[in-house]
Amino acid sequence: MATPRFEVSEADLLGTLAGSTAAWFTPAGRGTVRVTGGDRVRFLNGMLSNDVAGLSAGQACEALQLDRKGHPIADLSALAFENEIWLDVAAGADNALLEMLEKHIIADDVRLETLSSGFDRLSLEGSGARERLQAVGVSAPEFGACVLVDWRDALLLAYGGGSFTQQGVRLLGSSEQLDGLREALELPLLDAAQSEVLRIEAFVPAFGIDVSGRNFPQEARLEARISFTKGCYVGQEIVARIASRGAVNRLLVKIAASGPTVAGDEILAKGHGVGEVTSSTFSPLSGHLALGYVKTASAAPGSPLEIAGQSAQVLGPPE
Repeated sequence: MATPRFEVSEADLLGTLAGSTAAWFTPAGRGTVRVTGGDRVRFLNGMLSNDVAGLSAGQACEALQLDRKGHPIADLSALAFENEIWLDVAAGADNALLEMLEKHIIADDVRLETLSSGFDRLSLEGSGARERLQAVGVSAPEFGACVLVDWRDALLLAYGGGSFTQQGVRLLGSSEQLDGLREALELPLLDAAQSEVLRIEAFVPAFGIDVSGRNFPQEARLEARISFTKGCYVGQEIVARIASRGAVNRLLVKIAASGPTVAGDEILAKGHGVGEVTSSTFSPLSGHLALGYVKTASAAPGSPLEIAGQSAQVLGPPE
């Protein structure tokens, strides 16, 4: 079969899905934890996988909370402000994160506050997202930056980068305020299926679907969420050991298939089971796509596979 490219143009994909250079959706189930106190930076830097201490006010990074065995229990964004750090946490992971953080607060000046009631979020995707936000009077930070915005007499938190690519902006605020912003933006809505196309095309593993407590970060290609130069953090010893050995037994890959697949389908190579599909979709630009873990020997781009009696190939990521 003809193999599509690993990467497709987000502009082309959004144009096909939504007829626009920007569109929005509401990420479901995510949690928010506000961290204050004089020891917040030192404490979080000793807990999370990325370099929180290296963030200046107005900067953000992606990170993981690992357990002692180096397995992810939460995927999150850390947003640094002058006197507080906000943690934007993947759906279904906020309770486990809070339990882990609270267990490690001993004599630290650290306070944790969960923001939930009446709180919402908005994800804008596409190259036109920043321009549209600015047109309605909302600051649109670049990728890796975050800012508190006064819009219509209330504060919005905005941080650069969409949910799936570096283009776009994510926003957090009251449900009422974000309802008003959606109306003002006059952008098309991406439904759940369309959002899933964007996610899988962009090779963004979903926590609880493609990433779980059974994985190591390197298996799921989450190295960008890890600092390999900062000091100790929970799970660091295992992560460093895997990095020094340079190998894991399986890797998450993006797969093109000749027909539909579903999560749980076995992945075969030369008639032998080598992995399992974790999520799948149909892309109008690339056809049937899946994410799944395969044995490292079968993870190279172009490797032939079989799923549910159908031919398939590894698209990447590129080595």
